[in-house]
Amino acid sequence: MNTENSEVAEEGDKVILRLPDGSEVSATIHKINEEDNKRVIIFEIKESVESLIEYRKISLDVIWWKFSGWKVSNSALTVKNDLTYIVRTRAGTEEEILVKVLRQNDTYSIVDNYSDEELLELGFSQNEIVEFPKIKLYDEILVTK
Repeated sequence: MNTENSEVAEEGDKVILRLPDGSEVSATIHKINEEDNKRVIIFEIKESVESLIEYRKISLDVIWWKFSGWKVSNSALTVKNDLTYIVRTRAGTEEEILVKVLRQNDTYSIVDNYSDEELLELGFSQNEIVEFPKIKLYDEILVTK
């Protein structure tokens, strides 16, 4: 492998492998060998092994990370007091929504709403939490340039 993710991978890291039949299995990086400016990564799996031993050679997809949330442009995020917000427009009204960033690259971020417990840990009161707006499917998010 010679991808960006494989270059920073370390032994013991957890990944998900997508098998040829479309199923996914958890795996651990068991060993990494460097050869000709490429990394040979040996994965250890403990489930669905029987489906793999039938073949001498197969192709796998390595899923380095997996998060579920909303994909938003980084230019839509604003940071205030170490908290990340997006601005939603609804019926011409703009409101700031507190979001947690799950994963981020140079262009986009995967964001989600905070749970009530997480908001309490951040120091918000129960009354504030009840009134907090949440990001929802089909919300219109403002992007700044």
